[in-house]
Amino acid sequence: MNSFYVLKPNDTLQRLAARYYGRWEIWRLIFDSNPHLSSWKSLPVGVQIEIPIPRTDDINHTILDGDTYESLSLSYYGTEHFSGRIRDANENLQPYENIGAVLFIPSLIEKSDLVNAKRRMM
Repeated sequence: MNSFYVLKPNDTLQRLAARYYGRWEIWRLIFDSNPHLSSWKSLPVGVQIEIPIPRTDDINHTILDGDTYESLSLSYYGTEHFSGRIRDANENLQPYENIGAVLFIPSLIEKSDLVNAKRRMM
């Protein structure tokens, strides 16, 4: 279940990602899950944002007609931003040329990172 957070002075999405996920690098997941934020550089104090739960398990996906790295990233991660992660995990296999082939969809973070981040917040 996703969490919610009310933005405070000096918050950054990178700090929130580090706090909630143990990995600042996936801050884009928070930004893309909150379309009411107009910029990641200037966060409005007092506004509630959603902190989505990132994928913590690997999965295999059978390529369907119309699949792209961006559509798969949106489907499995909730944002198109991590399409390169899927591409890199599959040696640039082109989905449109390989319908029926299996793609590896890596976790966005390790489950242990998420568990440790939650422990630190207690």
